[in-house]
Amino acid sequence: MLKSMTGFGRSEKQSGAFACKVEIRSVNNRFIEANTRLPKHLSALELPLKKRIKARCARGSFDVFVTLEQAEGEAADQKLQPNFELASQYVEAARQLKEKLGLSGDLPLETLLNVRDILVVEPLVLDASQESMILETVEDALTALIRMREEEGANLEAELTQQIRKIVEHVEAIRERQPIVVEAYRERLREKIQTLTNGQEYDATRLAQETAFMAERCDIAEEITRLHSHLGQFQELLGSKEPAGRKLEFITQEINRETNTIGSKAADYPTSQSVIEVKSILEKIREQLQNIE
Repeated sequence: MLKSMTGFGRSEKQSGAFACKVEIRSVNNRFIEANTRLPKHLSALELPLKKRIKARCARGSFDVFVTLEQAEGEAADQKLQPNFELASQYVEAARQLKEKLGLSGDLPLETLLNVRDILVVEPLVLDASQESMILETVEDALTALIRMREEEGANLEAELTQQIRKIVEHVEAIRERQPIVVEAYRERLREKIQTLTNGQEYDATRLAQETAFMAERCDIAEEITRLHSHLGQFQELLGSKEPAGRKLEFITQEINRETNTIGSKAADYPTSQSVIEVKSILEKIREQLQNIE
C-alpha cells in the first residue's frame, strides 16, 4: 500500500491545568527531515519528537508545531513565584524598625508587593506527567497525519495502476504490430524493385535477405520482454507494505529506457505513436512518484 508524503495531523490534550496542542504538516522530500517549532522551555523534547517521526515515516519534510497553555488560555512557558527569602527580610526589617523607633502600624501586603523582586517570573519546568502528555499528543497528531498520507497514497495507487495498464496495452499493440511492419516493408521493397526494373524478374533470394535484415534491425523482442518484466515489478511494488517510492522511480527510468530503444527501432507510424503515448504516460507517472513515500 502506497503512502503519500503530503499530510496533516492535529491533536489536543489536557492534563490538570495545562492544555497541549500539536499540529504536524508534511510535504515531499527525497529524504526525511523533521523541523520542530517548540517554545524555549520545551526544547528538551526536540530530539524525542524527531525520533518518533523517523520511527514511523521513511520520507518527507515535517514541520511540528507544539503549544502548551494553561487551562485559562495563558501561555504556560513561565510562572510567577514569590521570593520568600527577600520578603522575610523586608518583614523582619520592618519589625526591627518598628521596635527600635517605637513606631506603630503594620506592613501592608500591597506595600510589600511593590517592592522590587518580591515576585519573580521563572521559566516553567515540566514534570514527567506533563512531558508524557505532550509526547502522547504528538503521537496522536502523527497518527492522524499518517492516516491522511495513506488515504492520499491509495488514490495515487489507483491512478498509477490505471496508467500502467494503459502502458501494457500500448506495449501489446507494439508487439502485435511487428510482423505487420516486416511484411509491409517486404511488400514495399518488392514494389520498388519492380518499378525500377520495369516489371522484369528480380532476385527473390536477395529480397528475402533484405527483408530478414530489416526484421533483425527492427527486432524489439528483447525490449518487449524487459518491458513486461519492469511493468510486472512496478505493479508488485504498488501493493508493497514497505516504502516503495525510490524503487518505483528507478523502475520508471528502466521502462523509459526500453521505450526509447523501441522508438529508435520503430519502422512505422503506428509504432511511433504508441511510443509517444507511453512516454507521455511515463511523464505523468514521474510527477506522481515525486509524492510517494
